[in-house]
Amino acid sequence: MWKVDPSYGVRYRDPRDTQQQMLDLDLEPETAPLRRILVDFISEAPDGRTIPELKRYTLLETVYRPGQVIEAIRQLRAAGTVTTEPRTINTKTRVRLAPTPPPARPSAEQGALW
Repeated sequence: MWKVDPSYGVRYRDPRDTQQQMLDLDLEPETAPLRRILVDFISEAPDGRTIPELKRYTLLETVYRPGQVIEAIRQLRAAGTVTTEPRTINTKTRVRLAPTPPPARPSAEQGALW
């Protein structure tokens, strides 16, 4: 699919993308939908997922290439969405959702003001 000439206006949608974003066929396609899909897939596993699991899922269940997974994981890690162990991404890397900080509570002082 990614080898189709983009000049003919061919566009696709990934059925797994909940937002159904249209995909332009470029040499470097927009991977925001892939990142959303991977976050959803990772969230289904309490212990996270390995890079081979993410690549296989990408190949079989999305319109993306397995080769796009590592860059997507790097972007998710940079955004603080996921963590990787070890930090270097390779076949033994486990990817987990980053812990979410607890919601901020108003201090006792603020409560007294209201």
